[in-house]
Amino acid sequence: MTHVVVLSPEEAIALVRPRKSLPSFVSELTCDDGVIAVTADLRRLAYAPLPVKIAAKAVPVMHASARITSVWQNIAVLKVEADAAGLPATKLLPLASGTIEKMARKSGLPENAVQLRKDGTVSLDLLALMRGQFTEVTDFRFEGGKVVVEGVPAQA
Repeated sequence: MTHVVVLSPEEAIALVRPRKSLPSFVSELTCDDGVIAVTADLRRLAYAPLPVKIAAKAVPVMHASARITSVWQNIAVLKVEADAAGLPATKLLPLASGTIEKMARKSGLPENAVQLRKDGTVSLDLLALMRGQFTEVTDFRFEGGKVVVEGVPAQA
């Protein structure tokens, strides 16, 4: 028996955040055809590392998209592409890793539930993020404006 959970992109991001609303700097969020995309106004970042604040003055808006490259043993890997004013910005993503880890901890997620890697990928521990809804995740995809997670349901 397969269990399916369908989330809006906002609900999916809320799995990592202690607050269930989108961050104030997110101005657009879409999800379709295997890609989740976000537009961020970096000027709205209240607590950002100094290099990000400096970059935000020069290039205030950043676009990023993530495509699922693999799902294996309950871990999804997403390839992230980011640009600011048309210039590649993917190398700036590791600057956000501390903030992401802090949010995940505050949400009660285990260490490494979300990892931003230096190679421009993000790994997601789907079992941890779905908080006990599954014993195994068999599929994870972005389609029709939604985030879809399928797997073997945890016993009720």
